[in-house]
Amino acid sequence: MQLTKKHVRLAIIILFLLGTVYFLWLVRSGLYPFIIALILAYLLNPAVCYLEKKGLSRGLAITLLYVVLFTVVILGGGRLIPVFVRDLESFAGELPHILNKVEELFYLIQNHYHNSVLPYSMRLAIDDAVLSLLQAGQSFARDLTDGIMGLVAHFIGLAITPILAFYFLHDWREIKEGFMLLIPCRWRHEYTLALKDVDKVLSGVIRGQITVAIIVGILVSSGLYFFKVPFALLIGIAAGLLDIIPYFGAFIGATPAITLALLESPVLAVKVGFLFFAIHQLEGSIIGPKILGESVGLHPITVIFCLFAGGELFGIIGMLLGVPVAAVGKVLIKHGIRLLI
Repeated sequence: MQLTKKHVRLAIIILFLLGTVYFLWLVRSGLYPFIIALILAYLLNPAVCYLEKKGLSRGLAITLLYVVLFTVVILGGGRLIPVFVRDLESFAGELPHILNKVEELFYLIQNHYHNSVLPYSMRLAIDDAVLSLLQAGQSFARDLTDGIMGLVAHFIGLAITPILAFYFLHDWREIKEGFMLLIPCRWRHEYTLALKDVDKVLSGVIRGQITVAIIVGILVSSGLYFFKVPFALLIGIAAGLLDIIPYFGAFIGATPAITLALLESPVLAVKVGFLFFAIHQLEGSIIGPKILGESVGLHPITVIFCLFAGGELFGIIGMLLGVPVAAVGKVLIKHGIRLLI
């Protein structure tokens, strides 16, 4: 096959993309402020565009939106941040004691059913299953604590994300036009359609699920605080974040709260269980059990596979990002095939 300018140009583009991906992988640990800022800018862009339509300049619209957001954060954060930090420090100090109490509770339950009439083979199977669940819970608690502490440790990077987000928002159109200039003319129409489809997918996943997660986090924190469960704010934030994970997030988020309540009393554990059941029934009646799968255009089996694959590769972060990444990948593959045929 004879090489043409088209083949050479395509090879150069592929090599450039591979080199860019490799470079970003090398510097991945320093990219988190830019990634968070880009997500923040994406979430705020519709509000900025709305204010622009009302006659404000883009810079003034961003400034006004920032003033409102910072006012809300300062007023709310002045009360919540000290409680969050205190809960976090207390939880980190109490974690070994909590894990010991969980193990004691596990062995107490184990002794009870060992004296039951269950067949020996079944008791062994239950032992193995519960032990695996206990180890997974311990690993999850450590990963969650390490992740939260890691965010606190990267405070400087987090502090500059609003500044980066401001520049992303201010130059949003210029950035899109710059990317458009990198695309060959014959591909630009398909590129525009792909961007619209990606925006539709991410709007359903990111904006919708973050809104639901915030509501769930507030309801869980308020309910746990009312029942006087320890670390109510910390558990509420974790439950809200984990609620982004389809199908399994509600169960994973409820587990630490029910476990802590069970260490206090079985009655409290039942109350907390009913609290989570009521909250997620309410959530299900609002967004529906399949809305996420439908909004991203993925079959529920595909969604579950992405959750397991993301969790296996990157842990909790992989479970959070698995579905939106797969949905965006599906859109890009669809439009890529259109360009090739």
